Order: sequence, then C-alpha cells, then structure tokens
Amino acid sequence: MRNLTFLAALSGLALAATTASASAHAAPVWAGAWGYAPADAGSGDPEQPAGTYRYRVRLTQAGDAMQLSISNAEGDRPLGIAGVTISSPSGPVGTEIGANPVHTIRFSGLQAVALPKGHTVVSAPIIAPFHNAQDVIVSVSFSTPSKPGRTNLGLEMAFAPTTPGATFTPIKVRPYLSLVSVRSSQAPCTVVAFGDSITDGFLGLSPQTRGWPGRLAERLAALPASQRCGVVNMGISGNRVLKQGRATSALDRFWRDVASVPNVTHVILLEGINDIGAGAESGPDAVTPDQLIYGYRQFVARAHALGIKVLGGTLTPALRAGYMSPVKEQTRQAVNAAIRSQKIFDGVVDFDAAVRSPTVPADMKPEFDPGDHLHPNDAGLRAMGDAVNLSLLKP
Repeated sequence: MRNLTFLAALSGLALAATTASASAHAAPVWAGAWGYAPADAGSGDPEQPAGTYRYRVRLTQAGDAMQLSISNAEGDRPLGIAGVTISSPSGPVGTEIGANPVHTIRFSGLQAVALPKGHTVVSAPIIAPFHNAQDVIVSVSFSTPSKPGRTNLGLEMAFAPTTPGATFTPIKVRPYLSLVSVRSSQAPCTVVAFGDSITDGFLGLSPQTRGWPGRLAERLAALPASQRCGVVNMGISGNRVLKQGRATSALDRFWRDVASVPNVTHVILLEGINDIGAGAESGPDAVTPDQLIYGYRQFVARAHALGIKVLGGTLTPALRAGYMSPVKEQTRQAVNAAIRSQKIFDGVVDFDAAVRSPTVPADMKPEFDPGDHLHPNDAGLRAMGDAVNLSLLKP
C-alpha cells in the first residue's frame, strides 16, 4: 500500500491532496531522514566514467515532501550533474526500479547543474507523501568522470556508464548523496549519529540496517509518531576528533555534517579510537586522555550553542587491532572513565559495555569480532544500537 501511494504521488495523481494536507498542518518543519557524510577518495580508488549512480535509501522520518543534498565537499575535481531522479524500488532488495514512475529532481529550476570542488547543492522540494522506513531509489547522473571514495559494505548501490546498452552493476563507493530531509508536521526530534568507521558500519553486511544507527532507527520506528526521532548517519571511516584523518576532523566537520541537518536535536558522538590508535605511544605524537576530553568539550560547546544535546559513546574494545597496544588501551580506558563520569556530555551510551568480552574487557566478544578486532560485525552493531537508552532521546 505504501508503495502504491508513493507511485501515485510521483505520477501526479496525489499532488493536490498532498498540498491540501500539508497546508492543514500547523508549522511543518524540515527534518533529517537519512545521511552519508562526504569523505575523500584515496589515491588507489578508481575513477568512474560519466554515468549514473543509484542509491537505495531507507527513510527514518515521514513527511509530505523531500529534499536532497548532493555533495562534492571532499571531492578532488569539479563535477557536472546531468540529472537526479527518485523512484520506488521494484523489489524488497536491490536498486532496480522496473517500470515504476521516475520523478525528476530540479535545483533552483535547473535539471543539470555544476558541482564544484568543496560545494554542495540542495534540490527543490519533491511534493509527495513519504513514510517512515520507506525505501526510495535516488539516481544521480554525472556528465563528467567522478572519483568517489571507498565505503562500507552494506549500502545497496549500483553504477552504469553513459554508453549505449550499459547496465547497472553493484558498486561499493561513497555516495555523492549526502543528506535526505523530509517536511513533516510532526518531527519531534532528529538524531545525528556522528563518528568513525564503527558508526559508518564499515564491516556491516546488512543492506537494510546500516551500522548501529540503522538498528537505532529500527527501534525508534516502532514508537508512536509523537516520540519518534529521525536518524542521520554521519560516520566516516578513518575520521578523527582532533585532526584530519579520513576527511576533515570531527571538530571542523561539525558545521557541515551536524549543523546543516534540519531539526537536529541530538548527537550521539562515538569517536576517538583513531586518534589513539594512529598516535604514538609516547612523546608529542601520542594522544592523551586530556587531549581527547578537550576535543569532546569543544564539540559539545559547538552543539550547545545551537541548542543540540550530545550523548557521548564509550570507545569500544580494540586491544588486538593493528594500531593499538597495551599503553594505548590504558588511554582508551581513561577516556571511557571520563565519558562515564557524566561531566562532559548530556548523557552516555555505553557501547563498550555492549560489546566487550566479559572475561577479557579489552577485547570484543568473540561472536561480535569479524577478525580485525576493531569493527563489530552485524550482530555487534545491533547490540550497540540496542544499547542506546531511548529515554535520552525524548523530544
């Protein structure tokens, strides 16, 4: 039924009813419903020819209109957008749209626009009813070659070059689609999940549940609409709090990846293990607990200036990860103790307790460890999503 309603709207059959319904609600607001933070490509990441990317997006908020952001914030070249469309998927998985209607997206009245390095473009609203947990296919066509960065394993996407007879084939790269927002008469709260690869869901294989934020969104979807938060995942694999790692630092990208999300009310921050692991064990290149705590306080200060609450996530076990050591493990434990002290954040999510081994607390539970001793598997990511106390996310 949801799919049929959406298709009818895209065909123009429900536009008048939707507009009338929207005008009947008092003070509708825009709210974040999906996100994927921009990150730079590595030197070994392949270039793609001019062509079309398809992304399967699961909404975490309902509304009567949608708006898309396409970002080249961390790109290495200017891009030309030839066109962007949305449609319904033709099946429960995959990026095929079959014979479903396709709705063209415009940017300030234009279908084709330039996307310079470091820039983002925001679409005009698409007026149609959208539902919580609904999947849509967003297709982004480029008239120029592109070089997207690598990504996690789970998000469903495909690519087809602009050549006669070309077909879409699965691809695993970071999407240029960075934010999906919906207009809602009832959007009580929006949560930005902010962090590194563990938030990004780097080794998660599930295309339906991207990382622990995806599991959190599933739990929130079961609540009444008046209590339901949208969830926007802004994790970047390799990101750091204090300085540039993969993409710009957490402190610098706050304005791009948090403040730009409409209706953001809460942030769950889980980041710092890359700062510790990539640093030295001692000397000026070592990261101390005090340095990370300073970074957290700076992040919270930015958020509080905008009226946003920040929940701090404890750093998950990683002793046997390649860049960790017993000395760095002591730093992780000291940072976690500071997070749990309730003196830095507006609340705490104890991700460490959710996935650590009861017998070897410096390690993950074996059933959650895919083998690299750092990134939880799907079962571990679900346990992390279950560890969020939903009462901390009340509107």
